[in-house]
Amino acid sequence: MKRPTTVDAARAAALVLGALPEDARSELEQRMAASPALREEIESLRAIADELLLAPPPVAPHPALRERVLARVAAEAAAASSGAVNATAPATRPPLPDLLFALEPDAVWKDVAPGLQRRLLSRGPDATSYVLRVAPGVTIPSHDHACVEHLFVLSGSIDVEGTLCHAGDYHRAAQGTHHAMPYSAEGCVVLVVESVP
Repeated sequence: MKRPTTVDAARAAALVLGALPEDARSELEQRMAASPALREEIESLRAIADELLLAPPPVAPHPALRERVLARVAAEAAAASSGAVNATAPATRPPLPDLLFALEPDAVWKDVAPGLQRRLLSRGPDATSYVLRVAPGVTIPSHDHACVEHLFVLSGSIDVEGTLCHAGDYHRAAQGTHHAMPYSAEGCVVLVVESVP
């Protein structure tokens, strides 16, 4: 990922990470409406951020982390019930809109591996959805699932763990499971939803 070199690039990165203040976010969204290049940059950063979320292997947290998190939650709950305001509370991600449309004319396909293209549909705190286009004869690299993966075949077919799934078929992989090189002989297009259990 290239480092931000302009104010707009830095703000775009902050927007993607959910760290841009509301007033700056509104201003950047207005600039995006007038700048296809800025929109493309932000979509590119969103795609990279999505890949980075799934890139690292799962790591077990330190045992003391659970106690620290629970203590902080209890302290914030006590402060909220007493009417106190925590001035150091982290900024929250802006809520997702109630309606989202991903229209075909606006589709952006990103190459994620040889013979694999991905079109991001939606990304939120609880789920990410995208369409994956697999070229004929392509094998998807082996991977572990950090969250629940729902896969619905839109066209073509794909062999997943010895089961050949055709258009209209559905497959669910639980969190912590492993896919050993799914393969599509004829090519396929699949809808994938990765959700937090």
